[in-house]
Amino acid sequence: MMNPPEHDPNEPYPSVRAAFVLTLMAVVSSLFTTIALYGLGALAAFGVGRAIGVGAVASMGAQRVPEPQAERIGLRRLDWEAIPLILCLVPAILLTSELDNFVYDYAGDQPSLLQSVDPQIDPNAPDAGYETTDTLVDDYDVGTEEPPDTLVEEEATPVDEPVRILDPDDPASMVQGFIVMVGIIPIVDCFLFFGVIQQGLIRRKGLVQGALYAGLFWMLMRDPPIQGMARFLMGSLALLGLGWLLGIVRVATRSILGPMLLAASWAAIGFFALAYEGIIDLPGMNVPGTHLPMLVSASSLGIVAWAGLALFEEAKKQYALDEAPVTGAADSEDDPDQ
Repeated sequence: MMNPPEHDPNEPYPSVRAAFVLTLMAVVSSLFTTIALYGLGALAAFGVGRAIGVGAVASMGAQRVPEPQAERIGLRRLDWEAIPLILCLVPAILLTSELDNFVYDYAGDQPSLLQSVDPQIDPNAPDAGYETTDTLVDDYDVGTEEPPDTLVEEEATPVDEPVRILDPDDPASMVQGFIVMVGIIPIVDCFLFFGVIQQGLIRRKGLVQGALYAGLFWMLMRDPPIQGMARFLMGSLALLGLGWLLGIVRVATRSILGPMLLAASWAAIGFFALAYEGIIDLPGMNVPGTHLPMLVSASSLGIVAWAGLALFEEAKKQYALDEAPVTGAADSEDDPDQ
C-alpha cells in the first residue's frame, strides 16, 4: 500500500491564489478594524486599523513561509550604498502625477465613476416626478400675491465646502497624518506584499511576473482613483508600475527596508501636496489643470529611468544567485554520475 505524498515544507508560499486571499483578508480586516475604532477619529482609526488588519494578516502569512523565513522575507539591514539609488526613484511619483495631469486635460470635467453609474433624470421629461423652482414660480399666480420667499431662497443656498482631514494650522493634525500616511501605511503594506507575498510569487512565477503580481496586490490596497473612467484606468496603471518598482527594489537590495524607504518617500510628497492643497499651490501636484515644469519632468524621467535600469540589473543578478543553489541541487540529483 502506497503512502500519500508528504507536504513539502520547502514549497514556495504563497501561490497567486493564496496571495489574493491574503490581500482580501487584509482589506476586510483593515476596514472592520477602522470602523470599530472610528471613535478615535478618522486618521487615528485609519492608521491603527491598517496596522492591526494588515499586520495580523502579514504575521499569519509569514508563519507559512519556508525556512529561512527571515532571509526570504527580507528582514536584514539595508546597505548604505543602495540608498542613493533608491532615492533616485522618488521622482517617479512626480511622473505619475504629470501623467494624471495629461489625462485630466483629455478627460476634462468627466464625472466620477460613482456619478456615471447614477441614473440621470431629465427635468424636461413628463415623468420626471418633480418640478423645478422656476416652474413653481412661473405657475404661481403672480397677479394675486407675491410668490413664497422660500421658493426664491432655495436657489441661493450656498454649497457646503468639503471637510479637510488635514489641517496645516493644527500641529497635532499634521503630526498624526504624517505618522499614519508616511509611517504606518508604507511599513505594514510593504511587509505584507513585498516581504511575505512577493518571495513566494517570485519563486513560482519568476522575477518579472512575480514582482508584477506583488505590485498588483499592493495596488488593490491603495485608495481607488474614481475621478472618471479615463483617470481611473491610468491611475490604476500608474499604481501598478509603482508597485512593480517596489518589488524590484526589494529583490535588488535583498531587504524589505528598501521598498519601505521608497514607499515612505512617495507618501511624504503626497502628504504635503494634500495637506497644503488650496494653501500653497504646487503646479502639477495639487492644482488641477496645471503641469510640472518641463525641466522637472524631463530630469525626473531621466533619473528614474537610469536608477530603474540599474536596480533591475541588480535584481536579475540577485535573483540568479538565489536560484543557482536550487538548480544545481536538482541537476546533481538527475545526473547519476555525480
